[in-house]
Amino acid sequence: MKALNIIGIIPVRMGSTRFPGKPLEKILGMPMVGHIYQRSKISKILNDVYILTPDKEITDYADSIGAKWVKDKKAVYRGCSNATADAVLEIEKKLGKRMDIVVMIQGDEPMIVPEMIDLAVEPFLNDPSISVVNLMAPIRSIEEHNDPNCPKVVVDRNNFALYFSREPIPSRKKWSGGDYPMFKQVCIMPFARDFL
Repeated sequence: MKALNIIGIIPVRMGSTRFPGKPLEKILGMPMVGHIYQRSKISKILNDVYILTPDKEITDYADSIGAKWVKDKKAVYRGCSNATADAVLEIEKKLGKRMDIVVMIQGDEPMIVPEMIDLAVEPFLNDPSISVVNLMAPIRSIEEHNDPNCPKVVVDRNNFALYFSREPIPSRKKWSGGDYPMFKQVCIMPFARDFL
């Protein structure tokens, strides 16, 4: 089997609607994006990691820590996956090689551990027909289930995602059968390059 070209891209922007300036907010003295970048770089499966941003403050920070970055040139925020797809084309042009798998690592996951990235990419190595993977984790409290900052996911019996929402799903109001599984999205999303 040929070696795969696998890169991580961390899309971040200063203009978050829920928490403006979030990427450079310090956690234990380091900006949040720095924690995500440094932890992602430890992944055994990624060939490289790039920060993707439209903001000079973030590219200046990336330069200060020696991080590679790609400028999101679109003035209007269009969603992380669109911007990531554009960045992949720019990276491929610069490197002169095509990527196989692109791992989109959300810029608000400071508690990421490198093994999460490796775990998310593993299904691609076992089944080349896979197009996208998304990690999930159990929700452990009603407060977290009700928190709009926590993206929820409902899955089928095979753990294929059926629905994502910031609303509490499944709805506790409509379920009378006792406890039911509640999951949150962990925003590490590997894509097959052509699917992205």
